[in-house]
Amino acid sequence: MSYGDTPGGEQQGPPSPWPAYGAPPSYPGQFGYGSPGGPPPTYRAWGIIAAVGGVLFNLILGLPAALVAQRYSKKVTGLWAAGDPQAAIGASKKARTWLIAATVLDAIGLVLSVVLIAAAATSQSQFSNPSAVAASIKTQLQQRLSDSSSQYYERGVTVTSVVCTSSGTNTDRCVDTFSDGQTGSETAVISNHGASYSTR
Repeated sequence: MSYGDTPGGEQQGPPSPWPAYGAPPSYPGQFGYGSPGGPPPTYRAWGIIAAVGGVLFNLILGLPAALVAQRYSKKVTGLWAAGDPQAAIGASKKARTWLIAATVLDAIGLVLSVVLIAAAATSQSQFSNPSAVAASIKTQLQQRLSDSSSQYYERGVTVTSVVCTSSGTNTDRCVDTFSDGQTGSETAVISNHGASYSTR
């Protein structure tokens, strides 16, 4: 009797490349998902990073999303151990989805934080630059000249230019030029680390 023959005369094919026991599990549509024979990913490290980012940059939205992701992440191992691989895969997918959302929200919170800090720093030091002081003085002078109820009202007269130069610590010397040929000057004293100034 040759190889593959059976007593009943039936032919058997070549031996299976997989042993009868111990083959890695296969789930439809899950090729390459996780390690062969092991549970799907829990994304715990990602969850911790997202939670920290939420605490730092987005307490309102980022942190809650990260906490929901961690809840699903904790279910993965338990469901796998309980013999429910499909539920474990579903929990892993939900954890990943929530983590993506948390990461995006944390990134938005980071960008907003940078913008707000930069805006605050700019507003606090806007008059540290003499050109900013000059622009502010020019605007104020023009408003006074154009306001008919003001004692400084001059019909048709405009402020041609205001030039300020630093003349000491927190002090700028400014020269004003008007369209009628007149000139004026004042000293601008910068205070509150550039947040405000006064003229004299």
